[in-house]
Amino acid sequence: MPQQNDLQLREIIANYYGMISLVDHQVGRILSALDTAGLADNTLVVFTSDHGEWLGDHGLMLKGPMHYEGLLRVGLIMRGPGIAAGQENDQPVSTLDLAATFGDFASTPVPSAVHSQSLRPLLTGLRPAEREHAYNEWRLGPSRCGVALDLRTVRTRRAKLTVELASGAGEMYDLSNDPYECINLFDDLKHRGLREELMQRLMSRPDDIRNPLPEPVGPA
Repeated sequence: MPQQNDLQLREIIANYYGMISLVDHQVGRILSALDTAGLADNTLVVFTSDHGEWLGDHGLMLKGPMHYEGLLRVGLIMRGPGIAAGQENDQPVSTLDLAATFGDFASTPVPSAVHSQSLRPLLTGLRPAEREHAYNEWRLGPSRCGVALDLRTVRTRRAKLTVELASGAGEMYDLSNDPYECINLFDDLKHRGLREELMQRLMSRPDDIRNPLPEPVGPA
């Protein structure tokens, strides 16, 4: 992305906010249609996204591959049968959980969603979710950003660790005290215990790491 001056950056931000308003309006139309059709009380509505947007976060624009909260922590709003209005929850969940959640509400199991965990018990108050962390990965070739990267991220309620597997470089943040991810604790000896705990969580699914990868197609 070419260097942008302040006026251009303001226009980019304004356009993005405009797109958010457009989406909000269209979601409102969908909810109104459900009300009109008498289906609102029998329909699960999920509002979320595949990724966030930098929009100046950490001095960056567009998206990825840096796994900061602005990119990974997307909105997840649900409405439907048995879900009480107005509740908020800080449990670490994943968009992977949506597959099992849809299957649970539809009484149709999804066997292929092996890493997905239904959020229905958490949403309906039957019991808290059992997931203690959320997991993210991004593996891309050098054509995408000039260097090949193999990123793995684990996020708990209060902390987050990202490691680039090829080089061993990493970032670790205490989100309770540093929510904007400004102080990298990855090499801080006083936080070695937290790093070891998060590393164990990060590597808890070694069979998921596919080697070798297929030849990339396009800017993968």
